[in-house]
Amino acid sequence: MSDDFTSKHIDDRLEQDPSNPDLLLEAARYYHRLAMQGSEAGLQRAGAAAGALLARDGRHVEALAIYGSYLTIKIKTTRSPFRRLFYFLKAGRVLDRAVKLDPTNITARTVRGFTALVFPGFLRRAGRAVVDFEYLIERKAEDPSLLPDEMMSKIYYNLGFAYSRTGQAGEARRVLGEVVSRFPESRESGRAQTLLERLQMRSRQ
Repeated sequence: MSDDFTSKHIDDRLEQDPSNPDLLLEAARYYHRLAMQGSEAGLQRAGAAAGALLARDGRHVEALAIYGSYLTIKIKTTRSPFRRLFYFLKAGRVLDRAVKLDPTNITARTVRGFTALVFPGFLRRAGRAVVDFEYLIERKAEDPSLLPDEMMSKIYYNLGFAYSRTGQAGEARRVLGEVVSRFPESRESGRAQTLLERLQMRSRQ
């Protein structure tokens, strides 16, 4: 099924029942996926659908996660440093609220973990990435069906990167080594090896 067909199908159903929370959530999820692939139209529609859900229920955890992701992606579209800081701060608050409302929500943990590493260092979000990725790895070990296997190389690499950002060089080297040994065919394996070499060079200085 093509994206154009799916978009029309979702939009037609929403036009008939614009306040249906199940349809709004389906739209938010679908358009968020397109936004993550670089679609500007998908980004706007994901934000609108998540915003409509939050207008109905401000405690909707998945809508908060998607809206926080929407705000983070929006940062790339503005040149104003003040506007960028506004989006950073608002996204951080929204994502923290999502995790606080439901610490077990996989979507909220995943989105907050990955977006935390986009934030500038002075906002000190990398520690949240560490917490979220450690949690996701633990939950995956308990229930392998919770996360797709193909996502794990990204989670391990980004955990290693987050450790390096928080000054935990030993932990960073350990986890990055796991990326190389456990996911040798992944794109993250090469990135992990490069980061490992940088960390080793720093330790010698």
